Amino acid sequence: MGTHATPNEVKTAFVASFPSGTGELFHELWTNVAHLHMNWKNYRSLYGTSPERIDLLKWTASMFFGLLEGILRHDIILSIARLNDPPKSVGKPNASLAYLLDQLAPSLDAPLLGTLRSRLQDIQNYCDRVKQIRNRLLAHDDLATALNYHPDPLPTISRADIEGALEKLRDFLGEIEEHFRGVRTSHQYVISIDDGEALISKLESALEHEKCRDREFKRKYGIEPTDE
Repeated sequence: MGTHATPNEVKTAFVASFPSGTGELFHELWTNVAHLHMNWKNYRSLYGTSPERIDLLKWTASMFFGLLEGILRHDIILSIARLNDPPKSVGKPNASLAYLLDQLAPSLDAPLLGTLRSRLQDIQNYCDRVKQIRNRLLAHDDLATALNYHPDPLPTISRADIEGALEKLRDFLGEIEEHFRGVRTSHQYVISIDDGEALISKLESALEHEKCRDREFKRKYGIEPTDE
């Protein structure tokens, strides 16, 4: 697979490397984890870097970026929860890690299969709070939760919790990918153009331009400058 492989070429390489009927599923999950890392990277760029960036977003469009923060956060939670779904729901297969492992099981030796099952259980235990939020708040509007009389309040999830979940997810997929393809994808180093960092850069330039115009206006009309 070349450096500049097309999406179809990448998918074809996965299909060719994995046992029959599993390559497309692995590629789908691999892609979902890549998108998850990209969304988290954008979230951190906008909301998890510095108070100055938060102030910049408020200066630009406070309501919009407030809504976007919730949308990104919820999408990240939903993505993690979907990856941790059981092999089947209501009798229908899920594109989840558990279903993938079930499909790969006949092609894995006992020690590796045991290791992967143990890791998957660890991931599912670690992400239990994420699934609670998905099940009671995002995918469904649990009445007791909504009206604040549920005996078990929803758990909180920190940025460190999300980072931990991402690490476990990429390590799990990485071990499988290395077994069948001889390489591991470094999802944590996902690169894109026109992402959150690019947006911040443009907004910073716009803010500086606005400050320059304000200083020029005050100089022109003899207005005493104030601290910025």
